[in-house]
Amino acid sequence: MAKVIFISYSHDSEEHKAWVKKFADDLSALGGFEILLDQYMPKGSSFTRFMELGLSKADKVLVIGTPQYKQKAETGKGVAFEESIIGAEMMNDIDTTKYYPVLRAGTFETSFPPILQGRKGDDMTDDSQYDTVIKEMVEALQNERPLPSVLRSTTLKHGERKDTVALVYLSFYHVFETYNYMYSGKRGLQIRVTVTNSSKEHRYFQEPFFKMSRPFDGNADAFSILTVIDTNSYPVKLEFGQQFTASYRVDSKIAKVFIRLLSEDPSLSIKAVVNTTLGEVAESESFALERMKSDFGGLLQI
Repeated sequence: MAKVIFISYSHDSEEHKAWVKKFADDLSALGGFEILLDQYMPKGSSFTRFMELGLSKADKVLVIGTPQYKQKAETGKGVAFEESIIGAEMMNDIDTTKYYPVLRAGTFETSFPPILQGRKGDDMTDDSQYDTVIKEMVEALQNERPLPSVLRSTTLKHGERKDTVALVYLSFYHVFETYNYMYSGKRGLQIRVTVTNSSKEHRYFQEPFFKMSRPFDGNADAFSILTVIDTNSYPVKLEFGQQFTASYRVDSKIAKVFIRLLSEDPSLSIKAVVNTTLGEVAESESFALERMKSDFGGLLQI
């Protein structure tokens, strides 16, 4: 059965679209692949369905990188929907080799979103090397070697997916003070929660809350932070691959609570938790509060 190859690119110009079309035609002719390209779609078909099902069912996704591709992915235009799906899947399985960067213009840093910049791919910026590179690409696609076992994640088996309604990422961010564009010290701390819908269907997400690794007030192990910095209106509706971010300010009062709890249990950690209106639950990885102890103490000096 022929491998299915999805090609993701941005419509930079008619010249670029023509190059991508020739590239797709050549891959099909040389490798016998089934190519999923928007230019092959019949009139009246759904672009959204093409992107969702195509990215999901493809054996390999070739991402054609240009400076405009990166710009559109980061500004929410055109390819941003595809890139959000790609990013969500790659966060869910960091060991995947499904997504293959192909550089057409610029550099890997200027032409791909960060999640693709460090991936092994091909440089097709030199047209004089086109025939050589595409033949090597076809051979690699036809005879793909698996990722060496020592490089695979210990948390997920190779090829295994962690089924969840959402990917939740918890992090602490420093707030800096500047004077005449010069750094003059830390002036605050924020907790940021990023939620990406990975359910393949739209979902309505409630505001995130936090959960301690052990009860800290009687039997209670969950809490909310009232100093919200974002402007989200909950519940937030997300299509597959879309995300929202919730930010919270850590003030001196919260810092004192964390310091007290750490004095009682230095191994204390927290998770961010989010519910959907259907009752589904997703959690972030645990974050050790000990990592931020000095920052909590610094807040008491401000």
